Amino acid sequence: MNFPAANGYVVELTQVPHTGTPWIVRVYKKKILFKKLISSDWFLNEEQAKQFAEQLRRELGESGTSTLIKERTPGWTLRRSLH
Repeated sequence: MNFPAANGYVVELTQVPHTGTPWIVRVYKKKILFKKLISSDWFLNEEQAKQFAEQLRRELGESGTSTLIKERTPGWTLRRSLH
């Protein structure tokens, strides 16, 4: 499942068969003839993976660059909530 984002970014949600069925959320930057992998996050739950993919798509749409993704610490939240 692909979620197109701004400026040639694509957020891809896949499930790997035969490996315990983890869900993988990958971000690619499209180039002319290929796509470059920017990040890869693994989830055991489909709902969490979809929610994370949508959050990535929104973040890429707002900022237009992958700087936030490249510089984030490992974990679920890209930006901390204000509460």
